[in-house]
Amino acid sequence: MTDWLMVSRWVVIVVTTTVAQIGLAPQFPVFGVVVDLMLAMSIAAGIAAGPERGAIVGFFLGLLYDAMRPGPLGVSALAYSLVAFAVGTLLVSVITVRRTLAAAVMFLASGVGVLGYAVVAELFGQHTLTNGRLWQITVVVALSAALLSPLLVPIARWAEGEGAIEGRSGVLGRIDA
Repeated sequence: MTDWLMVSRWVVIVVTTTVAQIGLAPQFPVFGVVVDLMLAMSIAAGIAAGPERGAIVGFFLGLLYDAMRPGPLGVSALAYSLVAFAVGTLLVSVITVRRTLAAAVMFLASGVGVLGYAVVAELFGQHTLTNGRLWQITVVVALSAALLSPLLVPIARWAEGEGAIEGRSGVLGRIDA
């Protein structure tokens, strides 16, 4: 049975993240790079809620992001959902995810997500791998995600509610983020 309260919290988070990504993030570029809040929230969902929910949240965040900008529809959805699923899967055996581990995971997964997006977009005819700023974009997005992890992981845990990793029956323990 679906927990409608949890679904409604995730809808609020997805909509709020989308509005912040489209309306707020472009106003504050870091070294000319717009921070990817959508990717960071997808990864936070994978950390806090596990691989399945991370993939679902990542898919919808990516799909909304693709709908708001030019380019092929679904590239961000694919990249975000795969990265969030991978993060959730890798952390299944971790008993406790502390802030430093969450930040490190957010850093690495965001870098992989940006490069994964570039590879998939290249397959669809975009010239993303030949972009001279690809490494600058990757580093800025990864660092910003790591810095935002103390904010985003607790938000994802709140959205998940009782089903958050810390509330599961001993599978993953708790997340101190």
